[in-house]
Amino acid sequence: MALRAPSKKSSDYRTILTDNRIWDTFALRQGDVIVATPPKCGTTWTQALVLSLLFEKPGMDKVMNDLSVWLDPAFRDQLPIARMFEAQSHRRCIKTHTPFDGIPFDPDCTYIAVYRHPIDAHFSMRRHVANLQEDLIQDRFPDEPSASFALFLGATDREEMADGITLEAIVHHFKSFKSNIQHSNIHIFHYADMQRDLLSHTRKLASVLGLEIDDDTLVAIKDSMQFESMQANARASARQDTQRSATFKDPAAFFDSASSRKWEGKLSENDLRVFHERLAELLPENEARWLQSGGELPA
Repeated sequence: MALRAPSKKSSDYRTILTDNRIWDTFALRQGDVIVATPPKCGTTWTQALVLSLLFEKPGMDKVMNDLSVWLDPAFRDQLPIARMFEAQSHRRCIKTHTPFDGIPFDPDCTYIAVYRHPIDAHFSMRRHVANLQEDLIQDRFPDEPSASFALFLGATDREEMADGITLEAIVHHFKSFKSNIQHSNIHIFHYADMQRDLLSHTRKLASVLGLEIDDDTLVAIKDSMQFESMQANARASARQDTQRSATFKDPAAFFDSASSRKWEGKLSENDLRVFHERLAELLPENEARWLQSGGELPA
């Protein structure tokens, strides 16, 4: 099949967290892997897995910050990030939180979108924001969980859709990739499936990347990507990571917990009722069910 030039992004997203204009000048290459997730949906876990598979080397999370970072944050100088990627001669793994319409589409790249139960993502984001040195979006996460959750369920302005800090923004991200799933290089995964069977997930991820890796190496990569191993590596390297130290109050707390249902005991029955009603407004029942628990992606 003849190759064609990448399509340009169709939407601009400029918020306090995201500025996707860098994609207008950033040149994608054949074989690039774009990991695109809403925040706190398994982004780092997926990046580490992708790098370990690309290099066929377990434990690539130890050097991930030197190889695969967020390309389009609004609160950092993006040019050094772009230059870092441009200097790489190996197959690249590029992180973004931007929805599909905000990044270019290249049929010779692989797009990996990952989702998580939205309430788990929200509570994980609450802890993440509390650990930030800089006051970016703390106003969206008041101390009282129910107050924070009400903001999470509220209507979302168009320009906020790239930040993934509301239910509607997470759903928007999901819809943007799901509506393009007919492309053979777009792949959608769920955090819960990674938790249930990491080896099967690792094997599937190798397949969509077009890699043939022996079972012993796949098992070794899977073992190195267990949450406890990644957390230990993060704690060991936290003091040497100056950027992370400047970003977080406790750099090692970036890997806080991989558990689910963090809201139990913190949200009321009414909070949960309103969540399910709001999700039903945004998605059909089968897609809403998948977004919460994974499994086979609805057609």
